[in-house]
Amino acid sequence: MRDAAGNAVEFSVITNAGSKPRERMAVLIQSDLARVGIKLNVVTLDFPALVERIMKSLDYEACLLGLMNVELDPNSQMNVWLSTSAMHPWNPSQAKPETPWEAEIDRLMHAQAASADPKERKAAFDRVQRIVRDEAPVIYLVHKNVLTAVHPRVANAQPVILFPQSYWNAESLAVER
Repeated sequence: MRDAAGNAVEFSVITNAGSKPRERMAVLIQSDLARVGIKLNVVTLDFPALVERIMKSLDYEACLLGLMNVELDPNSQMNVWLSTSAMHPWNPSQAKPETPWEAEIDRLMHAQAASADPKERKAAFDRVQRIVRDEAPVIYLVHKNVLTAVHPRVANAQPVILFPQSYWNAESLAVER
């Protein structure tokens, strides 16, 4: 594959050395991209060097990392979504948002944090998720496998991928006789 100027499409992705799942994932991505003519250079770094690149020098083109959050409340994710945050995965620590859609994410995250109305908060964060889907500053690749068991007498159980998998809807659960 070639870009508009006729150059071969090639870029590098950094990930942490020693994380076998991420290293294997990077090789799979590399193989898939090669099939469409894109060359991906996989660079593994020890974790301190990786953090230095993504937090300080910003010397990277793409990064393969895992975002882990056990809290479902979007307020615990402000460090990821706000453009001013050092943990913001793309263009971190911005003095002001670089794009209108990042400004919109900032506005929505502040609005949901300031609201006491669960429906308003959900609507704001739903919009954040739609913006992220459309603009693709991050690409979600996988989520962990989850195995859960529920006794047959427990009614209304609807296990989900997010923690707590089996009891997120505890107010709806019932034990049948």
